[in-house]
Amino acid sequence: MTEFPALVYKVPGKYVRPYGTYDFTGVNDAEELKAKLKEGWFCSLTEAIDSEDKEIVEEEDDTAPPTRQELEEKATELGIKFDGRFSDKKIAQLIDETLAK
Repeated sequence: MTEFPALVYKVPGKYVRPYGTYDFTGVNDAEELKAKLKEGWFCSLTEAIDSEDKEIVEEEDDTAPPTRQELEEKATELGIKFDGRFSDKKIAQLIDETLAK
């Protein structure tokens, strides 16, 4: 349980630390804390520094149509014969037909 008032931290910021900078601000209640956490603040400086080192991974968009490379890989995997004259649409159709069998 967090006792209030409390401090929250983020990096980078206006205060200097070894190998970087940080910032902090105070929160007076759970509602303020929740809002700051949503904005990217952390309950400890260590958490803020650790978050800086982690790569941000964007979620893949599964609704995007397959790329040409993905279609060719799947067609090859399924043993479908095709060449460069085949359109993406035609390869996708052949894949769908093969999978439906």
